[in-house]
Amino acid sequence: MTEGDETVMDAFGSVALASRKSKDKRLIGRVFTALLLALFVVTLLMAIMVGTGVYRSLYEIRSDANETRLGLNLIANSVRANDAVDAVAVGAAPEGRSLVLMERLESGTYETRIYLHEGMIVEEYALADAAYTPDKATKIVASDTFDFAYENSLLTVMTDQGSIDIALRSVKGGA
Repeated sequence: MTEGDETVMDAFGSVALASRKSKDKRLIGRVFTALLLALFVVTLLMAIMVGTGVYRSLYEIRSDANETRLGLNLIANSVRANDAVDAVAVGAAPEGRSLVLMERLESGTYETRIYLHEGMIVEEYALADAAYTPDKATKIVASDTFDFAYENSLLTVMTDQGSIDIALRSVKGGA
């Protein structure tokens, strides 16, 4: 081999070596890009999982608050709908006192009875002289407590969910 041939061989070797280094750099660049993409995807999935958990717990809190307001507001709306002179009274339910809202019609006197039965506050609509039938009553809200007080045209109803004050608009309440 002549010196010129060795120079050519060295040149080919240098080109091959440079080409191999260039391929190694490209491979490292691709691996780095793939790892960066994988890290991004994993971070995104973790953020979605955390966000879903936070949303679920906020939804449960809101749902519980809505149920609480719903039960108390249903009772308040029943009282307001039947607010008339001598329309509010106290009755004897199977498990304690009942809030009785009387409605006098041409066909007779009817009562909306709100009381506690087996851990539920229920509402029953019946003739005034009819016996209490909790099995036919509509369940309003779960509660172990149902009590009420009447003073100065203000009816206060207390349950496990809290209490609500209902101002009776009629001139005279009966509870």
